[in-house]
Amino acid sequence: MESQVTIHRYYSRQAKYAGSTDPDLELLIQRCGGDVVRMELINRQHGVQLRRQLRRLLLLIFLSIAYFVGVCGFESRSLGILQPRILYPLLTCVSVSILMLRSLLNLVQTERLFYSWDMALQTETVRSFGREEVLCVERGNIQDMVLNEVIEDLDVKYMLILRTKGSIFKRRPIIPIFDCQSPSFECLQHVYKTLHGYWLNNTKTD
Repeated sequence: MESQVTIHRYYSRQAKYAGSTDPDLELLIQRCGGDVVRMELINRQHGVQLRRQLRRLLLLIFLSIAYFVGVCGFESRSLGILQPRILYPLLTCVSVSILMLRSLLNLVQTERLFYSWDMALQTETVRSFGREEVLCVERGNIQDMVLNEVIEDLDVKYMLILRTKGSIFKRRPIIPIFDCQSPSFECLQHVYKTLHGYWLNNTKTD
């Protein structure tokens, strides 16, 4: 049986709050027969976000170099690294650079999900420069799937949660699905209906 592919576009919560007119997320659903479904949530703005973060990091490095060259150049005597004019700005620049680098590396390019009714559910998160995180849960360890409302930083958000059982429960009682990019409720609801239809029975209809 040939696979059926559908593509949908949604906003992330950040894009909604920013008043964006162009959806920044793309949801690709590939139905492979009656037992298998693949999903991919793509960050359409990843390239723009990556370049923006790189420019900020490079600007910080350039300004830091210019500052230290200026300080050392105007001094007739050599300055030690423990001098306040050297030490404090150096520590600040290093700390900010580390935070910016972590933010850059943690940018999500795409999130993938594979679900087979008789095998397992696997999630994969691809971040900047191809860094991947993979998690696999056997079907026998899946309790159910819940679309839940939570409060985070005085803001209401929705989360699609996989509740586990069996051997994995002690380590991971709940597993968020498609949570890294903060998709809108409509996107999560679409994913939930599709997954829930495959999980409930062998007919697997949306």
